[in-house]
Amino acid sequence: MITAKTSKDGSAACDYFVLEGTIDAYSEGLLMAIPAKVKHPLVRFDFSNAGRVNSMGVALLLRCFKEISGKAEIRLEGLSQMHTMLFKMTGVFLLATPAEQKKEGAA
Repeated sequence: MITAKTSKDGSAACDYFVLEGTIDAYSEGLLMAIPAKVKHPLVRFDFSNAGRVNSMGVALLLRCFKEISGKAEIRLEGLSQMHTMLFKMTGVFLLATPAEQKKEGAA
């Protein structure tokens, strides 16, 4: 499931999408609809509630991000260690930037 909303990121408006559950072939319709919804120069994807991402899910994310990358910066938030490793290995980070992770104990 994917939810979308526009939010404020500091002083800049952005498009914000929350990804939930498994990202696989069943996500195609939702992921392919996202590029048409992008209205701002910054797009944030929140993976905090996302579970497993299989090979078809990676392919669909790459297709979605490639279409968006020409018109907006893409930031990925809430990535698990598994998501981070998978996205490094598959080239997702060539199209999208992981958001800064806050270090534990940092003020």
